[in-house]
Amino acid sequence: FQISNLNAGTGAENVVPPTLEAWFNFRYSTASTAAGLKSRVHEILDRHGLDYSLDWQLSGEPFLTAGGRLLDAVQATLAS
Repeated sequence: FQISNLNAGTGAENVVPPTLEAWFNFRYSTASTAAGLKSRVHEILDRHGLDYSLDWQLSGEPFLTAGGRLLDAVQATLAS
């Protein structure tokens, strides 16, 4: 989980901002799913009674590289 941008208010110090905008992303492994992460985020926000909206974008699924000659060559190079 990484917060990449957080913005609220008008820049004045004595004003309570009416909204907060946060941009965040997950870099997750094959042990998780996008649907599972979405569900968990909604569960946490709902538990705290927040009025929110989320716009989700999936830029890529996690993957594992299958074993083979290329992986063996990379591992050998890194080990030396």
